[in-house]
Amino acid sequence: MAERIPPDADLAAYLLGQLEPGERARVEQEVAADPARRAALTELEGAAEMLKRAAAPFEVPAGLEARTFRALERAIAEDDTEQRSTSRAARPSRRWLPRLALAGGLAVVLAAAVFAGSQLSGDDGPPGTVELTANLSAPNGEQAKAVVRETGIGRVVSFDSSDLPILPKGDYYALWFVGPGDSPETPDRISAGTFHPDPKGRSEVRFAAAVDPSKYPVLAVTSEKGDGDPAPTLPDVLRSTPQ
Repeated sequence: MAERIPPDADLAAYLLGQLEPGERARVEQEVAADPARRAALTELEGAAEMLKRAAAPFEVPAGLEARTFRALERAIAEDDTEQRSTSRAARPSRRWLPRLALAGGLAVVLAAAVFAGSQLSGDDGPPGTVELTANLSAPNGEQAKAVVRETGIGRVVSFDSSDLPILPKGDYYALWFVGPGDSPETPDRISAGTFHPDPKGRSEVRFAAAVDPSKYPVLAVTSEKGDGDPAPTLPDVLRSTPQ
């Protein structure tokens, strides 16, 4: 009888592209026929997509998968004596150990990705205390929302907008924390970061900031030229009202 990959490992191997054509076809048939397998594959795919979208401040630690492989190799070596006393029928074939290692590595990396994604996701995602929820608007009707949370790494700002105009090449948008005394003559604001909308004008970005929103309670967005000038270009494109 042909040996088969343990069921929890073959989905990971499938996602990693480590299956031969016949094995890949078998997994696809099983997934199509079994709702539980489809759900498991969907969950892994979602975590993998989350890993791709993780931002730089929350990157998965370098070498994580390699360390997982080394740990698995050590465990195999330490358990070798005990495995010799176990019948072949009672233990998994060594032929699948590389793929089991890949599955283990994927599981650990995806677990880290889930953590990273939870730090970067929407209103219900990052752990910590919500300090400010701001609705930004413009006279022409454009809208945006920002949520500021205090977390273990400082403040995390989640900014979402669906209809910002696409700027000329080289220009960008900037998000600012604005203080009560801010004016064109005496600006009192701190940059939270810069961003570009996607081709449809949508923005879903996260910033790490070291700003106390109780002292800078207004959020504003400006349109900036890529000329290296750090001063804000007024008037504001979007702005919230003090709470």
